[in-house]
Amino acid sequence: MDGSPYPESVQRIKSGPHLEKKLNAAFVRKAAPGRHSDGGGLYLKVDPSGARRWILRTVVRGRRRDYGLGSASLVSLAEAREKATELRRIARSGGNPKVKTREDEGKSITFKELAHLVYERKFKNSNNHPKHIVQWIRTLETYAFPTLGDLAVSEIHQDDIETVLDPIWTTKPPTASRVLQRISVVFDFACGRGYRTTGNPAAGILSTMRPQQQTAKHFPAIDYHDLPALMGKLKRQNVVGGLALRFTILTALRSGSVRHARWDQFDESLTEWTIPAELMKTRNEFVVPITLHAREVLLAAKELRTKASQLVFPSPSNPKKPISDNTMRKLLQTYVPNVTVHGMRAAFRTWAREDAAAPDDVAEMVLAHSVGSKTVQAYNRAMLVHERHKLLEQWGMWAMGELELYADPKTRAAEINRRTIQMFANDP
Repeated sequence: MDGSPYPESVQRIKSGPHLEKKLNAAFVRKAAPGRHSDGGGLYLKVDPSGARRWILRTVVRGRRRDYGLGSASLVSLAEAREKATELRRIARSGGNPKVKTREDEGKSITFKELAHLVYERKFKNSNNHPKHIVQWIRTLETYAFPTLGDLAVSEIHQDDIETVLDPIWTTKPPTASRVLQRISVVFDFACGRGYRTTGNPAAGILSTMRPQQQTAKHFPAIDYHDLPALMGKLKRQNVVGGLALRFTILTALRSGSVRHARWDQFDESLTEWTIPAELMKTRNEFVVPITLHAREVLLAAKELRTKASQLVFPSPSNPKKPISDNTMRKLLQTYVPNVTVHGMRAAFRTWAREDAAAPDDVAEMVLAHSVGSKTVQAYNRAMLVHERHKLLEQWGMWAMGELELYADPKTRAAEINRRTIQMFANDP
């Protein structure tokens, strides 16, 4: 004995790392399920399935944290120890080891992988139209993935994105703008996750691209003077397609809202239609005053209603699905070649300006366009229902060829007021 108060067996325990407890390569390959310590907070975690991965447990800013260091089939014991030492050093200096591991992840995750991750997160449980949801990732698959898809998100630079955009920048301006916007969203996510430390390479790229010289492409529209003749022909088409097309024209709304209209969206007397936000391009609920002629269409559609569906205009082949936009378009082009259903909104807007001399804010509200600030929009939606109703009643009279019966302005105004009051009183 050397005078120590402890037994000789205890005295033989050395300070510092317990080397006898460290793992070796053979043990890593054959270790049973469980968590096996290598010392210093480094563990080999073996799942019941046999999958094995490295985990570092350390203290960061006073809190205990676990960090994954990769699969043991890809990261050797020596590499895991090296990573653990580096991350412990960062933690001791007050840094965040997560930043280091995410930088490494940014070097391995590809643009394609991250784009799909963003896509899934962005549209999970989304109320967006399915067509728009699919288009978001499809534009990247078509234009961005061939160049950027297999590159690590941390290694992509502005010139790589320019390579994607150059071929379509002036030939397909709207598509190029959408591609750029969606690429930028992916890199915003990458920066937020710490996968990039050099910023978003898509930011500011517009200032370096050549002018697109884009011209607006308008939907082909019918001359509003020819509308009464068309509506006379459609009135003889007492089928779902004809009714849906007439109702779309009389309400001046987008065909998507009309095709997905349900009976439970209308009040009991069919004088008001509340379109839910998910069916509106503005993503705001919209109240539509129903005019005399629009109500006639609804009553005709009600006679065709079956118990199979709540849809006002169901598909003839499958009542549980809405009528297709193609059905309405084909019927319209039977009478007016090359004209689109959406172009009927342009006919209304031209008529409202040239013939009705309607206030711009009222005409734009009929089309469900946003007017002014959010405060102004909220006020207008509450206060312009009556004005919109009067304008739509006059539009219905024009479309159905009735204005000749009310050529005198005073007589016309009186008839519009009578119809509006009658509909508001829920007593058509």
